Amino acid sequence: MLSEIWIYKKNEKIFIVTLFLLLVVIGCLNWMLGLLTAIVIIGFVIVIEKNDYKQERILLNYLDELSAGVEAGTIYAVKNLPLGISLMDEKRQFVWANGVFRSWLKADIEEDNLFKDVFSGVRISKIWGKTGWFDYSLDEEYYRVFYKFIPPSKENGAAFMAFYLVNRTAMQQQIQACKEAMPVFGLIRVDNVAEATQNMTDVEKSNILSEVDEVILSEFISRDAFIKRYSSTEFVICMSRKALEDCMNDNFNILDKVRDIHTVNRIPVTISIGIVKCEGTFAKQFELAQTALDLALGRGGDQAIVRMDKDVKAFGGRSSTSVSSTRVRVRVVAQALREIIQESDRVFVMGHGHEDYDAIGAAVGVTHLAKASGKPVNIVLSAYEDTSHKMINALDADKEMGPMLMTEKTALNIITDKSVLFIVDTHVPQVVAAPELLRAAKKRVVIDHHRRNASIISPTLLTYMEPSASSASELVSELIQYYGGDRDLTTLEASCLYAGLVVDTKNFSVQTSVRTFDAASFLRRSGADAKLVRALFAVNVETVRIKSEIMAHLKTVDGYMVFAECPAGTEQAQIVAGQVADYLVTVEGIHASFLFYHVEEGVTSISARSDGTVNVQVVMEALGGGGHLTVSGAQISGDMTIEAATQKIVEEVRKQIKEA
Repeated sequence: MLSEIWIYKKNEKIFIVTLFLLLVVIGCLNWMLGLLTAIVIIGFVIVIEKNDYKQERILLNYLDELSAGVEAGTIYAVKNLPLGISLMDEKRQFVWANGVFRSWLKADIEEDNLFKDVFSGVRISKIWGKTGWFDYSLDEEYYRVFYKFIPPSKENGAAFMAFYLVNRTAMQQQIQACKEAMPVFGLIRVDNVAEATQNMTDVEKSNILSEVDEVILSEFISRDAFIKRYSSTEFVICMSRKALEDCMNDNFNILDKVRDIHTVNRIPVTISIGIVKCEGTFAKQFELAQTALDLALGRGGDQAIVRMDKDVKAFGGRSSTSVSSTRVRVRVVAQALREIIQESDRVFVMGHGHEDYDAIGAAVGVTHLAKASGKPVNIVLSAYEDTSHKMINALDADKEMGPMLMTEKTALNIITDKSVLFIVDTHVPQVVAAPELLRAAKKRVVIDHHRRNASIISPTLLTYMEPSASSASELVSELIQYYGGDRDLTTLEASCLYAGLVVDTKNFSVQTSVRTFDAASFLRRSGADAKLVRALFAVNVETVRIKSEIMAHLKTVDGYMVFAECPAGTEQAQIVAGQVADYLVTVEGIHASFLFYHVEEGVTSISARSDGTVNVQVVMEALGGGGHLTVSGAQISGDMTIEAATQKIVEEVRKQIKEA
């Protein structure tokens, strides 16, 4: 528009020049006519200029009004744009913010003008001087905050940060809804149909199975899940992530519903569930769900295992593991071990670090299997022998067993690709007696009685895990009976296995079954020396004094939890802690005991015991350990103190009691 005005002015000047030239021509021809014409032209020029001036004033006034309107509109738009805008100076203080910014973040810039007061939990040091964005939530509202650094200018030497706030609550809700609707894959298996329906009529069996089916189907159908039975005791399920979250929040109460089904022989029916939550293909999800189900079964059943990428969460596991009365699996495993040993050139055996009597006893039992097949065999010991030094000294003094004891360094020098390594009384690679030997061994066999941990030794030629067994010594004693061969157990071998049974059953008072006493009877018939076993467990007067000191300083929480600590430097600290923990759960009103003891610099171990009211296995797993329902343990190191571990244990136990 202004360009058009200036073109008009230019044309006006040309017109005036033309008139002036005509006036000169007329004046030359007739000066009187030229004078008259000049007067008329001057009059017209004056009138035109006056009108032009007036029009310019009107135009300028219009432009001023228009500019003021645009400026006011701009200010109004910036203040009321559905976008939060603010400026922050070098002092990390907000110097200006529009009304939307203040309203969304509920901030009074005049009072709470520091960055940390407005954006709690966000570190300004990470974003100052940069350009980018971060997500921020407040009162269930979700925002994306874009920030831009404004460097100092020549006119103003101060630097600023500009923040632009976008409300994306609706989008976030849609994203959350889509995530919640994503499917998860799972498998369900009824654990103990044979045991629960034993000695029942066909009608009673049918009624029990129908009731179990009804509970399982109704539970998942009520959560809008797809569920299909593909065998008499197995189901496949597919449900939304929201339904899975609901199941987890309810602690998979379907486990309790199935367990509460009444049976004639009073043996509860239990189920195991394996569910996977990941971004993989359905084939990958099925594989991971099967792994989760195997983990639930390996931990004794009656549990739900949820795999969320690398994280594993366990629910249930309150009931004791059912014991199978059949020995078919023992016989099959024994024959498989015979083939594995016969194909090897040498056998190595080791337990967990800080070996107890069960680990050493089971290792001694495996050496009997190797000798029965005529293979050279060695027991590889850890650097810490404080817990079982009496048994190790007895083995070292024996002419036949002494040369079999070996260190990890020596074993690494003689192991070959044809050698087989037996790992007993543990299946967790992080706690084995000889980690380097485990990595060097090409052939591995695991024999363990603990409930399966998320971390397991792999690959193996054979993994024999029976959570229902009292000890690894019990498992090996059964294998010896079905292994075959003409070699009989020696008195020392039988005594070591018997000591392993005694230590893990607390002198046959916990975690025992008919098979436990059968194994003990076999060992006594084989020459187990009860006097030698008693000597292994004998304690001196100083140990009695230490036990008294521990119990004198114990701490009770909520009336049913007991915590105590072994003094630093206590000899055989693991045995002392276990014995004190065992005794404390026999005290009236005490349901769980936790003993802290020190075995090496920077590491504190925990012995946990329960009368069955509390699942100490789950409690110890929260600290990276594991074990059984009533007997478990863990190790803490690094920044975690005994006080912090105690608080964590109390929280886990209270959670269990509340759920129960």
